[in-house]
Formats: sequence, structure tokens, C-alpha cells
Amino acid sequence: MRKENRSHLTRFITVCVLILIFVVVLSALRGMDHFFFGSIAATDKFSERLPDTVRQRDALEQKRWPSGFRLHRYWWVGGAAVYVAEMDRSATNLEFDIELANDQIIGRETITDATRRLMKRDILPLAGVNGSFGIRGDSYGRGGMTFNLHIQDGELVSIPIARDRWGYSPPSPWGETSFGVTPDGEFLLDSVQLNGKLRIDGSQDTLSIDAINQICDSTAPVVLYTPRFGHRTLTRRAYEFILEKLELPLTGKYTSRFVVVGTNRRGDSTIPRNGVVLAMEQRTARHWLKIITASATGTLEIALTPKKWQQVQRGVGGNLRLVRDGEVEPELVAFGRSRGQSAYAHRNGASRHPRSALGFNDDKLFLIAIDGRHPGYSMGMTLYDMGRFFSELGIKHAINFDGGSSSTLWALGKVVNSPAHGYERRIFNVAMIRAKER
Repeated sequence: MRKENRSHLTRFITVCVLILIFVVVLSALRGMDHFFFGSIAATDKFSERLPDTVRQRDALEQKRWPSGFRLHRYWWVGGAAVYVAEMDRSATNLEFDIELANDQIIGRETITDATRRLMKRDILPLAGVNGSFGIRGDSYGRGGMTFNLHIQDGELVSIPIARDRWGYSPPSPWGETSFGVTPDGEFLLDSVQLNGKLRIDGSQDTLSIDAINQICDSTAPVVLYTPRFGHRTLTRRAYEFILEKLELPLTGKYTSRFVVVGTNRRGDSTIPRNGVVLAMEQRTARHWLKIITASATGTLEIALTPKKWQQVQRGVGGNLRLVRDGEVEPELVAFGRSRGQSAYAHRNGASRHPRSALGFNDDKLFLIAIDGRHPGYSMGMTLYDMGRFFSELGIKHAINFDGGSSSTLWALGKVVNSPAHGYERRIFNVAMIRAKER
């Protein structure tokens, strides 16, 4: 071979080796989340700087975005796909809303079916995420009953008593987990108290109402059941009083007269369409049996606190607060460091699972679903992972919704994430972004 040809061949081989080395080094740096790739992955075509913990951000269905709406998928460096629907709070064409599955407490419904039902009423949902926790089924037939607060079109549909157990909001700062919107557009995130009182004419005693459309037992001995619950109360061994001639629906600031039209010492009463059922656990009822008699009259009062909640038209509860004022909730930090031991009732949150959440800052509302239980694609997040990641994204306040196989984000006509079981699960209620009625 001529010397000149050998020289060309040597240069060609050298160039190929250098290219191969460059590719290998590039791949190694990408796998190590090198700062160079962090800076590239953290910016998309909109040139918006994102955290180094984001490998990549994908704009989904971008051509179909209405003004003020965005839909993204974030690839978190810890190994999770995070789907986020965003709404500009200043958008005049969009608003937050909440929808109860099947339009009543008992029973569940997929987000897809709920949105189809809404569209038949000329309501246009743009995105929705599964919201509250609840019972999927039990021997009493209470499947579909949410554990959390639900306010829809101003009606106080459901409100529990605080309990420090999974699915409920514990009585602590970490448990300030109901999200609501006031008529003037203010976003609230608080621990909401019922403050319900019932008085019978001629009696000096006042009966405190513990919950609305929840389980009546020793932890919540006095519960009101409205037509929104379903056909019957589904209680066992409760003393019940049927109240009619009162104003419906119940609201966050409420006063109405009523008449007792019937009593039932066996429980599981039929709920009248134009009334409510007052259920009492047996020990509590002993004192009231001689006071609340058939044909008795009285007054029912409700005054939610904090006071701003008395005017809330749309509200939904989760179970734990994740972010407060842009920082991870202090109790969540301790929870993460102790791997769930600091709040044993919520230890599920210390493991990686699919998750759903709602967050907001001064400019935007975020509906979020995190895929999990998919090896090689997305393994999910712990609650602490969520709080830290949301804070990095600029979310100022956030709460945890029901997750696991229920974790679903529906947007622009279809489910956009990959639910853990491979299909869309029926859920209790939907937190959504919708087109504003004109």
C-alpha cells in the first residue's frame, strides 16, 4: 500500500475512534445526570429553565392547547414520568371545577365516563385528575364513599371528621388538605371544620354534627345523610331521625328550620328526596331519644371554618399537604427522613407508588399524575419525592390525592398517562380544568 493511502487510512481510523470515544463519554455523562445535560434537558422549545432533576420535558397535544392551558410530561431523574396539566389563573376562558362520580356519593365512575356525562350537559372539561380517597367496597354496600371534603356548585356534599389514618386528613398542619376556590378566584388550602349544630325547640341542649355523608360510628357518632349520599344510609345499629321541610342543598353557611317526620332504631333508613337523615351511634342517642321525637321542630345550622370556606363553591379534599409557601411541608421532611416512621398511619407514603396531586402558585393551577409500578419506564414517587420535585418546579402549595392504580390524568379527550393496572380505574370524584361558561 502506498504511503499516502496509509496516511489517509490512519487519519480515518483516528477520526472514527475519536467519534466513538465522544459518544461513549456523552452517554456516560448523560447516565450520570451531568450538569451539561441537566441544562439541556431542563429547557424545551419555550426556553424555560427547569430543575436539573428533569431529564426532559415533552409538550403533549400542543396543537390542541386552548389559551391559558398546557400539558406536559416531565421525566424525573429518579425514574418517574410526571404528567402535568396547567391552567393560567388569569385565563378568562378557563376555571377549576369538581365533579362527583355518578353525581352521588355511593358508586364510582371513570374520569372518561364523568367527562362524557358532563359534555352531554354542554360542559367542556379540558383536564381531570382523580381526587379524594374513599371506600371501594365493603360488606355494607358503601363502595364509592369518599372520605374527604367535597363541595360542588356551592353544595356541601361531604365533610369528614379529622382522623390520623390513611385516606383522612390528620388534625395537624400536615393535614391542612382541602382545596377550595372562592367566588372571587382566591385559592384556599386549609383544614376545614364543619361546626354543625342542631337544636330542638323547647330544649336547652345543642347537638353537634360530626360529619356529612360519612360513616356513623364511635369516631363520628352524629352524621347527617343527604340525598347526595344515595338511596339509603347503609348504617348498622344506628338510631336515625328523618328531618323534612328544610332547605336543600346544605351549604358552607346554612340555617334552616325542620320537622322530624319519623324515627328508626334499626338504621339503614331511606333518605327522603326533600329531607335528610340524622344518624346517631347508640350511646350518643340515649340522651336524645326523649328530645328528638316525631313531629318535633328545630333548627339546623352549619358554619364552616375558616370563615372564607363558607362561600366556597368548589372544593375537594386529599389527605396530606406536600408543599407550603414553596417549601416541602416540615412534617413531610421528617416523614421522609424517618422513612415513614414519624407518621406510621401514613407509612404507605414512604414507598414509591403511582401518585396524584393538585398544586398551585400565584400564576398557575397544576393537576398532576405520576406513573408508577412500571419497571424500566416509571416506578413512581414517595410523598417526600413529590414535595421536593413540586417545590423545584415552582409550585407554591400542593396536596396529595388518592394514588396507586387510581392515579389518572385525563386531558383533551383521553387518558394521557399509563395507569398502573393498564386500564382506567373507577374513582370517587374528579378535580378538573374546564372551559368557563359564557
